Amino acid sequence: MTDLWRHHPATPNQQSLFEKVTGRRRSKPTQADLLIAMLRERRAQSKPLELPDIMKAGIAQHGARLNELRGKGFVILNELERFNGAVRSCYRLTFDPEREAQ
Repeated sequence: MTDLWRHHPATPNQQSLFEKVTGRRRSKPTQADLLIAMLRERRAQSKPLELPDIMKAGIAQHGARLNELRGKGFVILNELERFNGAVRSCYRLTFDPEREAQ
């Protein structure tokens, strides 16, 4: 993956969401930082992160952000669920290299 698609800066609204999700400020978080914070929050609740929530956060190229995180050793599973005839995509963080021993 080229650096063009890595370290995409968070918008001011995304920075506010990052602070809300993590409870802490960080200078210049990236969209990947926000995405992993959202995945960690849902993991703590034993719930998946649904694609509409990622889209609502305004994360550009969420597939590239997920690949960026996977490249750093995070294990993120994509699950497809059928609900009332519609297919819903959601993501689960199953391994966090920053918080778990390998």
